[in-house]
Amino acid sequence: MSFKAGDILSFTAHDATFGMAKVLRIDTLEDLPTPEPVLHLLIYSVRNIFPPNLAHLAEAKPFIAHLPLFESAVVKSGCVHIGYQEVRADELDAYRVWQDAFFSGEAGIFNLPISEAIGIILEALGKKSKL
Repeated sequence: MSFKAGDILSFTAHDATFGMAKVLRIDTLEDLPTPEPVLHLLIYSVRNIFPPNLAHLAEAKPFIAHLPLFESAVVKSGCVHIGYQEVRADELDAYRVWQDAFFSGEAGIFNLPISEAIGIILEALGKKSKL
């Protein structure tokens, strides 16, 4: 699967439900010293027993503003392309915070499926996983 910034994706969550994400940016090997491209995702609060479609985007609220994953981890997440929406400048604010932290050695990149990475973030925040 080929990804581009603005893609809206459906992914399979750990409990066999479905979530929705937006590709905010893709950093290539020229942008970051990594072994493969990194996809930066916005995770929406949508969770459904059926795969979401683009109509769900109208009611979707951001759940996690930025989630960096290696491209292979996104592929392992069972993603399906469901649409496209331009990336707004303000949607990249959390990416910029992460970027500064990454180059300072204070942030990393997940090499796990989306739902597992979400679980780790929520556990670190002391919250129960909803995805």
